[in-house]
Amino acid sequence: MKLNHVALVASSQKNADGFYEGILKLTKIKTASLTSDLAMEIFGLEVECPLILYGNEAFAMEIFVSERLPPNNSPIAHICLQVEDREAFTAACRSAGLPVNLIPRGEWNLCFVRDFDGNLFEIK
Repeated sequence: MKLNHVALVASSQKNADGFYEGILKLTKIKTASLTSDLAMEIFGLEVECPLILYGNEAFAMEIFVSERLPPNNSPIAHICLQVEDREAFTAACRSAGLPVNLIPRGEWNLCFVRDFDGNLFEIK
């Protein structure tokens, strides 16, 4: 089994590009539109919005761009990413104005970052 993609919401293309291309260094693979008919069939929502697929050789992120989509209602929902250099990654997040939460756990810190729209990422 292989993870194909994860889908999240961004309130603007600027936020999406800033985090997924800028911070995560993913490539914009494709842009498309979610029609209101298809959104109703899949999600039970009457919304039409652009979607952007960002990715690399390991995985993809499908980002629905809409101010109208409901925010993530679960405070524990998150995506865990393993990065090559966690210190450099968190420094890039801080310089972009993103909140970085380090939680001491013995000799190690858990690390969580929220993107520009509040989606939560654990960073290993």
